[in-house]
Amino acid sequence: MSSDRRQARPTNQKSGTEPLVEACYVPQRYEPNYPYPLLVMFHARGSDEQQMVRNASAINWRNYVGLSLRGPEEVVRRGQLVGYGWGPEFSRRDREKAADPAQPAVNDAELLRRRLHDELEPVDVLEDAVFSAVRKTRSSLHVHSERIFLVGSGEGAAVAYRMAFNYPERFAGVVAINGWLPTRCRPLARLKDCRELKILVVHGEWNARARVEQARRDVATMRAGGLKVAFQSYPCAHRLTSPMLSDVDTWLINQCTNEV
Repeated sequence: MSSDRRQARPTNQKSGTEPLVEACYVPQRYEPNYPYPLLVMFHARGSDEQQMVRNASAINWRNYVGLSLRGPEEVVRRGQLVGYGWGPEFSRRDREKAADPAQPAVNDAELLRRRLHDELEPVDVLEDAVFSAVRKTRSSLHVHSERIFLVGSGEGAAVAYRMAFNYPERFAGVVAINGWLPTRCRPLARLKDCRELKILVVHGEWNARARVEQARRDVATMRAGGLKVAFQSYPCAHRLTSPMLSDVDTWLINQCTNEV
C-alpha cells in the first residue's frame, strides 16, 4: 500500500487557531483528468493522522484521494503524549459524565465574554480548519465535488457526523467506524437536508469502549428521522479489521457508481 500513496503538506499545530496537521494520500498512478472521490478522515482518540491509512490496507487506495487530519487536542496519559483527540464536544457519553479536570467546563461568563469579543468557539475553529484543508486539497488535486465522504473512527466518527449534519450540502456521505453521535450539538437540526446523505455505520460487537448497543440506538435515531443508514456489526472489538474495511470500500464504490 505504501507504493500507492504519498504524503504531502504536513503542518505543525500549536494552538486551536492554526491549521490542522494533515496527510494527503494520492494514488501512485494518479490521473489528473479523472475526478477522484475524496475521503476526509478523522482518527480515533489517542491516535493521529496516520491511523486511517496505516490500518486500512483493505481499502483500495487507487480509487480515492485521502485527506487525513490530526485532532487539535493532545492526549496525555501518565505524563506521556500518546496521540491526539478532537475535544470535549465529541467525547463519549461516559466521558462527559466524568469530566477531565484538565478540561474544565466553560461557564456562562466565559461564553458571554467570547460572544462580546466575537471569538469563535473551538468547534467552530475546527470546522473552519477542516474546510480549509479540503479547499487546499481540491486546489491541488482533481476531486469530484459531489463525492466528498467523511470517514471517522471512534471519536473521529462524532466529528464526521457533526460536519455532515451541519453542512449536508457539502458532503456525499459519512462512514462511522466504532463511533457515536455527538451529544453537544443538534445533529438533526437540518433534518430535511440531511436526508440526502448516505451513511454507513460499522461497529465491533465486542467493543468495550463504545458499546454496539449505543451504535444501534444511534442508527435507530437517524432512521427514525428518515436518514439513509446502512449498519453492519462484526465479531471484533475496537480495532479496524480487514472484513470491516473491505465492506467500507465496497460501500464507497457503490455510492460513487450509484449502485444500490
